[in-house]
Amino acid sequence: MMNKRWSPCREAEPPAGIGSAAVLILLFALMGLMTRLFCADASGYSSFWPANAAMLVALLRLRPRFSIPVLLACFGINVGLNQISGLSPDEALLACAMNLLQVLLTAPPVRRFCGARTDLTRLRRQGRFGLIVFAATAIEAAIGVFVERCFLGDPDNVIGDWAQWVMCDALGLMLATPAVLLMMNWLPERRIKRGATMEPMALMTGILLLTVVSFLSPRSFLFFFLYPALVTLAFRTPPIWALSTVLFVSILVSMFTAHNLGPIALMSPDGPLMSQKLLQPFLWTLFLSALPANMMVGEKMRSARRLSLLRAHLEHAATHDPLTGLMTRQPFRLELASRLRSGVGGTLLFIDLDYFKQVNDRLGHQAGDSTLCLFSQRMERCARERGGRAARFGGDEFAMLLPRMPNEAALHHVLCTILETARSPYQLEERTAHLSVSIGVATLDRCDSVDEVIRRADRALYAAKDAGRNGFRLYEDTPPTDPPDPAAEQTRQMAV
Repeated sequence: MMNKRWSPCREAEPPAGIGSAAVLILLFALMGLMTRLFCADASGYSSFWPANAAMLVALLRLRPRFSIPVLLACFGINVGLNQISGLSPDEALLACAMNLLQVLLTAPPVRRFCGARTDLTRLRRQGRFGLIVFAATAIEAAIGVFVERCFLGDPDNVIGDWAQWVMCDALGLMLATPAVLLMMNWLPERRIKRGATMEPMALMTGILLLTVVSFLSPRSFLFFFLYPALVTLAFRTPPIWALSTVLFVSILVSMFTAHNLGPIALMSPDGPLMSQKLLQPFLWTLFLSALPANMMVGEKMRSARRLSLLRAHLEHAATHDPLTGLMTRQPFRLELASRLRSGVGGTLLFIDLDYFKQVNDRLGHQAGDSTLCLFSQRMERCARERGGRAARFGGDEFAMLLPRMPNEAALHHVLCTILETARSPYQLEERTAHLSVSIGVATLDRCDSVDEVIRRADRALYAAKDAGRNGFRLYEDTPPTDPPDPAAEQTRQMAV
């Protein structure tokens, strides 16, 4: 069996547990508290309800033994928040039950149609998510309105109440769920680069300040700058910042409008929050102006990243041996030429496996390939530890380029280490292979061309073979004889 070249990979993401459950409960409490206390009208109704996103994310990301306690805790918190917001006990209990029903209806199709990781920063997945949310919320709202009409005696207009319910809960999930999902993915990261957060933080702070100023000065023209500011943020920041900013802006806008402040309240100063019919469409326009642009930028960045990885893969395939992963002959020659031009010096080693043909004959070609892979890993490690490069010239011939050695004793120590490393047994699936190597050594000093230094290393290599193999020879110690004929060398190996 052929050994695969080892490559570092990212550790598997640990499953979310009790820490994530606590974070989701805290998020539900914070979003619910802000919405009920600051963004609700005199009747206790809010323009959108983002807290359900925490329960939905719990169903999507957590195992049942963690998600069920999160749902129960959020249900209890929701009951308390609804009661302090002015709703009757029956209305509070109904709203909490319908919120729970909404996430239970939404979670299975989202998991099925939006992928295992539920990445909602993709435009197509966001579209599927929106359709699922509206369908689930329409069912939830229909049941809620039916219960209010038949059992609680609510005389309100059925169609209008149902439409308001759908807009409120669907808008909350659409605005908050992608941000909460990204936050849960972001929390396990160990460290965030400080410089990467400066611009997004500045843009986010500026947009929030613009929202506050424009709604405190409703007759000014600052209100119109929210859209270009959000689009700018969407084009220049990662999705977590764009999603969080839109959510915070929506909360601020709802809070000011609920307290009869801002341009939306100014358009209809006599009606309550829910009768204005302006706030929820405005929040939808904020969402649709920023998020699609941000997602398209993300798609473009992902496409560029995929092309970059493909280009790197093709370049690696063109310059590296497919079996061993080592550099091939031509790029190694370019590296050698660069060393010669720069004059930094160095040492070139030609390494040949002794009697490698016997491994193929006795153990088979697959075992031979596995042995080559193991040997290549050892040579690459030896070269990397000393700041050098290793390459496969072809067959069982390898080369290594090392930095200039301080003295001859240091060079001899490195060569003995390579010989010892190569002689260590090669453990295959069922057999063990034993090999030795012959090494020819040539320094880059007083060499004018790549061909000359390669010729010197090659001559030293054949001198090492003539001396009985399993050793090394330096070019300076090699008599000036031409290397033997390859056919004669092959005949001698077969005889041995």
